[in-house]
This record gives sequence, structure tokens and C-alpha cells, in this order.
Amino acid sequence: MKIKILALALTMFVSVQAQKENKDKIVETKTRVINVMEDGKMIEKKVMVKTTKEQEIKTDPNYKGKLNAPRVFPATKVSKVIYIDNDNDPFYDETATVTYYQKDGMVYNFNPTDSGFEIVDNKSKKMIGNARFSNNAEVYLFNTKDYSGIGYFKDNMFVVEYYDDEGTLIIEKFNDSKL
Repeated sequence: MKIKILALALTMFVSVQAQKENKDKIVETKTRVINVMEDGKMIEKKVMVKTTKEQEIKTDPNYKGKLNAPRVFPATKVSKVIYIDNDNDPFYDETATVTYYQKDGMVYNFNPTDSGFEIVDNKSKKMIGNARFSNNAEVYLFNTKDYSGIGYFKDNMFVVEYYDDEGTLIIEKFNDSKL
């Protein structure tokens, strides 16, 4: 009887396991110590940059259901967290997060702010626009110097929708960066 109860308990717990979505994830951490002259004194500051690259593991959909299907490489999402230590204690005083996306071959930084995030061109460091939180947690209010609209994240993309001067709906998509 004990064996039956044990076998029943094992089969119940084994079938409950869930499978996560398969992803490749690379985390790289670099730390630099910088000596800065402030008020005539040399002060040591530390900067740590933690870079995370994530990519889904997918196979060619033409080989669905077959063994040893060739792998396809979808876009990679790259995010950096920058930690700054201004004094000589073991804790970091400031953090900043940057996520990279691309659109039409250009790479853009998504820099978080208190009210949402800014989109900055990675090469020229010029601000393209900003997205602010709205009452709906899934939608952002998006503003540039040329237009205003809404933005939301869908399928690893940031999608912006707005109307041009003629009343035509324009949809722009920022894909995960392939950096």
C-alpha cells in the first residue's frame, strides 16, 4: 500500500512541472575604478556596466515537427545597467538602464526617465522623442518634434501609431536590436 501511495505522489508532482520559453542569455560585467580630482583631493569612484543579451531559441518553421531542424537567429535584445559608486562603501549609489532597439537600420537607445523613457539615436546622441506613462499600463504617450501618438510593446517591438496631416494612420516599429 505504501508503494502505491508513493508512486501516486510521484506521478502527481512530476506532471506539474512547467517549461520556460527557451532563450540564450549572455551576461557580461565590467568594472572600472576611476580616480577623480575633487576639491584638491583624489577620490576613487567605481563604475560597473552589466550588459545582458537575450535571444529566443527558434528553429526553421519549414522543418516543424522534424528532428535536427536548422536554427534561425531572431533579433537580440541588448540592455545595459550602469552602476556608479561615488564613495568608498560597498554599495553602488546610482544606476541607469539603457535598452537598444533598431528601426530602418538605425540603432536607438531607450533611456528610462521618471515619467517613462526617451528614445535617443545611438550614433548622434540626438533625442528622437519621449514616451510617457498613461493611465493604461500597456500604452505610452509618444511625442516627437514632428508628431504625437501612442506607443506600446508587442512581440519584442515598440510600436508607435499616429495620424499624419491627411488623416492617414502611420505605424512605425522599433525592433529588438541585433547588436
